[in-house]
Amino acid sequence: MNKVRSTARATRSHFHLPILAALTLAATLVACGGSSDGTNSRPYTPAPPQATQPGSITGRVLSADTGLPVAGATVTAGGTTVTTGADGTFAITGLTEADRVPVTISAGGHASTVRITSVTGGTTTAVTAQMLMIANTTSIDAAAGGTATVPGSTAQLVFPAGSIVTSTGAAPTQAVLVRVTPINLTQNPSALTGDYRTTNNGAEAWLESFGAASVVLTDAASGSYNIATGQAATVRIPVSTRASTLPNSVPLYWFDEAAGLWVQEGTATLGGTAPNQYYEGSVARAGDWTAAQVISTVQVAGCVRDETGAAVVRARVEAEGVTYSGMSNVLTDGYGNFSVPVRTNATAIVSARSGTSLSNARAATTTTANLNIGSPCLIFSDAAISIKLTWGALPEDVDSHLLTPHGTHIDYTQKGSLTTSPYANLDIDDVTSFGPEIVTIRRVASGTYRYFLHNYSGTFNPGMTASPVRVEVTYGGNTRVFTPGPGEGTSTYWHALDIVVSAQCDITVTAADTWSATAPANPNQNGGAVTYCN
Repeated sequence: MNKVRSTARATRSHFHLPILAALTLAATLVACGGSSDGTNSRPYTPAPPQATQPGSITGRVLSADTGLPVAGATVTAGGTTVTTGADGTFAITGLTEADRVPVTISAGGHASTVRITSVTGGTTTAVTAQMLMIANTTSIDAAAGGTATVPGSTAQLVFPAGSIVTSTGAAPTQAVLVRVTPINLTQNPSALTGDYRTTNNGAEAWLESFGAASVVLTDAASGSYNIATGQAATVRIPVSTRASTLPNSVPLYWFDEAAGLWVQEGTATLGGTAPNQYYEGSVARAGDWTAAQVISTVQVAGCVRDETGAAVVRARVEAEGVTYSGMSNVLTDGYGNFSVPVRTNATAIVSARSGTSLSNARAATTTTANLNIGSPCLIFSDAAISIKLTWGALPEDVDSHLLTPHGTHIDYTQKGSLTTSPYANLDIDDVTSFGPEIVTIRRVASGTYRYFLHNYSGTFNPGMTASPVRVEVTYGGNTRVFTPGPGEGTSTYWHALDIVVSAQCDITVTAADTWSATAPANPNQNGGAVTYCN
């Protein structure tokens, strides 16, 4: 939950967006020709429908815990199943164009997940896929029942005697392995399987989550088990949210992989004492569960343009909650415009992606009325690099810093620019825990970009390592995750990574992972002329 900003940070403030005029949409009327007397001179023959080319998806599966590639993961989409290579990459071709395509991913030692993407004909769409390592496995005698826990967490499941059965409904003949993985939505809202979408009275709706967990029942031979019909287990889901207040009771939802939607089933009650709070309720099946509620939304409208100013059609626009844990998404229309639902009286970050290209990010602070953030539009670039920082409740304030080949230093005091040199910008700055902070490089130049963090709060209980700090770098359809290693002590600076752009415009991202009491040196001290790659 967000903290009140410390007085030591009083000189900084959030960027508040003005509420603009409502977006005006132009409608184009197409008239059919006819004779002078108002009748058609020949029978009307509709044009034959244009065949849609097949589309493709590609991506790299990473461990959300270590940032390392997950080799041998099974990826399924559109009825096709492939296996990731040694570098975690995969590609699925020949997919039919569709607005929502579930991508199911499973791998040994990790909790399975489902990502929702779109497929556009003739285009390759990049999918960001990160998997959580299974937090703990408990062996239970199904006949006697038992309790599964996760050390250092309030996550827990209690199974009554005889409540676990095989996939055919029979009593197990061997010990059942209960694998429980709590999901940290405060740090990474996209770790929730699916895309926060549900239905409410038959209409599409979006969820705000207060915590989630994955529950898998198996055995030493990878058998499949579930909870018996008419039985239930008692679950405790650790509280994990960016919201500042917690409801005493919320509905429980389970994820329906076939439909790609969250389905309400039961309720959960808040228990425990902060910071060890949880939602407790009864669950009648294994799988992914979340303690969540349907949000009241307004529409945040805007537009997406490429570097020439042309509209970007079928770009996937995502809104990520800053003051709540939730996400929503839509596709841009034929004019490159969008209207994405965001929780009322909240702040969210809006960004877009299409194929392997990325846009910058914009903040949107809502009331109870629709909001237009259309000017300036989100700017797409084929060569864009996005650097996203998140952390925990403490240290309260962690700052992003980027040194560019131009010799410039981008931070909260000099945010940069996307439309002029250095074509890099601190899009989002956060000063009250969790983040995210987002830096976008729109046009890369030959040379070295150095990215480091500053523990502005200067507190170490916990420091950045145990917070934990997490940096996600996305470029060209690839995602890398960086977390700090040992050696922090009382150092307030962590040099996370360097992005080296060669004279041939090849991009190499390398971990630095070094601690210091002073800011890392600028590798571009002399500044001077630079050569852009695009």
